[in-house]
Amino acid sequence: MTRKSINLLNMLKSVVQFYAENPRLLADKPALAAAVEKLKAFIAEIEAHELVQAKGTKTETVLKGVTKVMLVNAALKVLAGLTAHAAATNDTALKMEADITERELSKMRDNALILKIHAIYELALPLVAQLGIWNVTQADVDVLDTNSAAFAAKDPAIKNIRARSSQATDDISARLDEAYKFTKDSLDAMMLPVKISHTTVYGQYQNARIIINTAGAHKKGTTPDAEAAVK
Repeated sequence: MTRKSINLLNMLKSVVQFYAENPRLLADKPALAAAVEKLKAFIAEIEAHELVQAKGTKTETVLKGVTKVMLVNAALKVLAGLTAHAAATNDTALKMEADITERELSKMRDNALILKIHAIYELALPLVAQLGIWNVTQADVDVLDTNSAAFAAKDPAIKNIRARSSQATDDISARLDEAYKFTKDSLDAMMLPVKISHTTVYGQYQNARIIINTAGAHKKGTTPDAEAAVK
């Protein structure tokens, strides 16, 4: 959330806290009580969106890196077996196809790596029986297919997290606007009689409705700017 959004949300929470500390205001005013509950619902929805917005892609990015390392290592094991088999059988074409280094695999773009891993898998699959003496098993070959699929799925997962976070940002902005407008149009209006009958309590409400601007640092001995939302 932006600092401006946080400031506005804090104000809305202060309004809810004001009514929690002054329950008698709601005792004989069902419409006001319902309005306060609606404001609480706005806040709960905003906080739910905030959790989605806050979820970053760091974990998925790390997992993607781990998956890539596992994939490259699995490919190198199969390639070593293929190279040994090519040497033992004087298969020049196979030797050339299996001549891929760790550096080459590691530097490949994601899509190119996935295609290369699939090519290695297709190359090794019909030779599994012969590769056994070179410590390459069916499971070693199969893992190329499963790990490449897992690796390929990481980018969409990361993109989905970013998309959800972006949507949550938009939702937060929209709900905050709605909540602020609702507070101004409904709660402020229903509090006007209190301004006449209970001046002190209304003053407390006004204090709750102040939006404290904490966007920037301030010099020692000064206070942050405050914007009074109720006049």
